[in-house]
Amino acid sequence: MKKNRKRIWSIIALVLLCVAINRYAHLQQHKLAGDLPRFANKTTVVETHGGASLQALPDQTVLEARSPQRIGWAGETPLRIVLSEDGKIVSVSFLPNNETPGFIRSIENSDFMNSWDGLTLCQAVNHQVDALSGATITTINVIQTLRDDIRGRIESGEIECEGEKKLKAGKDWERFLRLSASLLVLGLALLSFFFPKKMHPARLYLLALSVIVLGFWQGQYLSVTYIFNVLSHGFNWTIWILPLMLLLAFALPLITKKQFYCMYVCPFGAAQELVSKLNKKHVKIPQKVYNILIYLRPAYLLVIIALLFTGILSDFANFEPFAGFMLDVNLWIPMVIAGIFLLMSIFSPRFWCKYCCPTGYMTDMVK
Repeated sequence: MKKNRKRIWSIIALVLLCVAINRYAHLQQHKLAGDLPRFANKTTVVETHGGASLQALPDQTVLEARSPQRIGWAGETPLRIVLSEDGKIVSVSFLPNNETPGFIRSIENSDFMNSWDGLTLCQAVNHQVDALSGATITTINVIQTLRDDIRGRIESGEIECEGEKKLKAGKDWERFLRLSASLLVLGLALLSFFFPKKMHPARLYLLALSVIVLGFWQGQYLSVTYIFNVLSHGFNWTIWILPLMLLLAFALPLITKKQFYCMYVCPFGAAQELVSKLNKKHVKIPQKVYNILIYLRPAYLLVIIALLFTGILSDFANFEPFAGFMLDVNLWIPMVIAGIFLLMSIFSPRFWCKYCCPTGYMTDMVK
């Protein structure tokens, strides 16, 4: 009876979640429609290889920066980079994309897009820029897209930078290496899920690989942001490893009634489990306290749903610690959250996973 009741409430929660996300996406698409970048009137039109027209003054050079493997809130965010006659960046702006106008406007009204002004491409490739709170995922994507494009130009010999080493491996080889590493971790996770006793000796290796490969190197993890993105805009198969993770995260618990993603794949869950091994004497949470803590995850998710309904919530990345793996873009709030819960996990293993994580709660709903 309790299981049936839980399943009914889970279905209701998922329906409310989908309605809330749909309402949020609808509000965002109409809130600031048409408020896109405006360029100077005295311009020269330059055709790019993608068929889009870019604008620039006669003494300026225009570059189109694209990085299909970098996915923002609603997909790829191609950029228009304008260079002065002496090779310094005059402006970085958006080309047409599927991001919501609200995110685009918040970015343009800030100083974020001016972060590279006055730098050469060689200086810009390693320039440290903080992501913008309120449009975190989109601005992370902008930073990474610009860096990828410049590095590609260095690799191809289009531009030369003193002290800048050319990449030894080509882009295709790099993509193959990244994909192979991700599949290795996912393969080990599946073996550990189906054969837990036989794979137990390899548990530490799986945890370490998850943190290093999926966390710090790849930035491939499930989060409220990514799940809301999929429900709002559909799957983006450019990086198909994430859709595969999401499908397995919901399908395996539905079939086997056992948690898969949280226990075997999630890099932050792995990090918590690793730090918990630093302390052999863990704190035993009293039953009365435990009975209260177990309601934190659904309460957290319901708060997010409520904020979606009202249109207040505009950025989800700061609500979870996962973006803290992106050390190169200085996301302080997720880093602080991650640090707090890692410390707590020394005394109570996987505290975030057990009592706070809304992503884990959503995958638990189908069990």
